[in-house]
Amino acid sequence: MLDAFLEDFEEHNAEVKRLWRDFDLGKPPRIPVQWSMNYKMILLNPSLNAWGYSFRDVFEDPEIMLRVVLEYEYWRRHYVWCDWEMGLPRKWDIHVSFQNVYESAWFGAPIYYTSDNVPDIKPFLKRKEDMKRFMENGIPDPFSGFMAKVKRFYEYFMEKREEGFTFKDTPLGEIGVPISTDGPFTVAVNITGGGIIKTLFSDPSFAEEFLWFISDSIIERMKAWHKLAGKPFPYEGFGFADDSIQLLSPGLYRKFVLPLHKKIVETFCNGRPGIHLCGSVRQHLEILRDELRIRYIDTGFPLNLEEARRILGPDVVIRGNLNITTLLEGPLERIKNETIKIVTSKVIEGKRFIFGEGNNVAPKTPPENLRYAYEIVKRYGKYED
Repeated sequence: MLDAFLEDFEEHNAEVKRLWRDFDLGKPPRIPVQWSMNYKMILLNPSLNAWGYSFRDVFEDPEIMLRVVLEYEYWRRHYVWCDWEMGLPRKWDIHVSFQNVYESAWFGAPIYYTSDNVPDIKPFLKRKEDMKRFMENGIPDPFSGFMAKVKRFYEYFMEKREEGFTFKDTPLGEIGVPISTDGPFTVAVNITGGGIIKTLFSDPSFAEEFLWFISDSIIERMKAWHKLAGKPFPYEGFGFADDSIQLLSPGLYRKFVLPLHKKIVETFCNGRPGIHLCGSVRQHLEILRDELRIRYIDTGFPLNLEEARRILGPDVVIRGNLNITTLLEGPLERIKNETIKIVTSKVIEGKRFIFGEGNNVAPKTPPENLRYAYEIVKRYGKYED
């Protein structure tokens, strides 16, 4: 069945290569399309998860993680159309991935598994006294606790590569590890169950101390894992996330979190950083533009893209933000209308817009819906000059 696609893949890949070259030069002929997704697309879709693997299975066995990651990559490259390379690669460039729980788990949060969704963590620092004792223990070793497991999985992947392991007769290539961060404030919200937000008001000085402890710990982990991965820093193209800042006013963000972000950026970034922010973050766009000087923002569906473009200016790359429920449920007419509305809006000014979902494609989304949206962008997202 896949043989029928090979010629299409070759033509597609050549077009994609030209498109991204032109995008980097600031003169793309049309709007590029990128979908954000991961191996949850396999695990949470019974029609794709023929083995019945759970997230617990994947998190406990590096052999299972390797298989699931590769099965996902194969599926993505053959059935999900957008402006990425399709078909078999020369080598499989993959990541050791523990979804969005690894940082909180490293700090000591228990992982919570459910059968019908991605893993989450259980807050364990619910009182100020707990937070104080936590800091008294000092910054965790970057390879201790849950990160010891991550390192073990990484070493397993590396060993398989050295052994000459292949999947679909294709060897392993680059092995990625979690070298960035989901954000110090987001981690703090996770492990305190949101309690840090109340502490911002009840004891601002203690909240500031706690947030700096979290951020400094994250930076030390990131340094160690960059070195393990053999990636020098600082470097161009660095990006990070901190979704929970959507819970803050601009004043609270500027006072408590912006200094943390600046230190992360100063440590790891040459030039301007990228940032991923799900949710409604309109209130922070001016600060992100003026203080962090972002070059790229990955958005969630609540953000008004035209307003974001007006505030951020024509040179910031914006990716987003078709509602994932629209892609999941359709119908096609709704996908068409919402897609056209985005790609004909003022967000395209400056030709620094990438169309995608807002944010992270939902499991069980029909690949046909994704391809339909892709074709709509290719038709209606052409630049006239």
